Amino acid sequence: MPRGRALTWLGRTTASVTLVFVLVLAVGGCDALGKIGAASHTPPAKSFTVSSRVTAVVIDGGSGSISVTGSARSSVLVAQQASYSKTAPSVTHVVRGTTLTLSYTCPVELVCGVSYDVQVPSGVSVSVSAGAGSITLTSLSGPVTARADAGLITAVALGSASASFSSSAGGVIASFSAVPRSVSASTDVGPITLTVPGTVAYKISTHTFVGTSTITVRKSATSAHVIHASSDLGSISISPA
Repeated sequence: MPRGRALTWLGRTTASVTLVFVLVLAVGGCDALGKIGAASHTPPAKSFTVSSRVTAVVIDGGSGSISVTGSARSSVLVAQQASYSKTAPSVTHVVRGTTLTLSYTCPVELVCGVSYDVQVPSGVSVSVSAGAGSITLTSLSGPVTARADAGLITAVALGSASASFSSSAGGVIASFSAVPRSVSASTDVGPITLTVPGTVAYKISTHTFVGTSTITVRKSATSAHVIHASSDLGSISISPA
């Protein structure tokens, strides 16, 4: 590996590994404080329905898991679970045009976050971001984008024509029930596993600094179905369903 490239990789990897250790220490610290009496409040989850027409859902998460499931329903059902040390986060949902945005803000305290469990019409566009927490996307057929600073991204039975996944410290596991037109997956630290229908050939590009790439789907440099996967530190697998 050329010296410049090695230094670039080392810098990226060091930053990612540092993030992992910071998160581990943070979790360990919270647990230790909990054992000596620091309180964490987790009130019952709150649910509401958005009945107005929604074609896109945006979730700006921070600390907490996010799950979005597509269904035959025409409205959006949101369940949100807050956790906090002293003061509850300020949670908002706003509909502008046909875009629903879910977000929250926190005061400065030891524990503060919101987990979301959202059911949407399957064809809506979904864009999700999380700071520290897992993201799960299930049975969606509209365009999807998911980004996690630290957490596993899992996508199941996607019928989406386009999908983009990015995790700084965590992995990406995605399976498609329909042939996608465009898939992009990247991690700084973590493996990538993509499962796509084997009925067509794909134009595939992969890149790893440390790790192996295993591709068992048919490939074609001229295919209109494009997959790009990149991991600084982690293996890549692209296989047929």
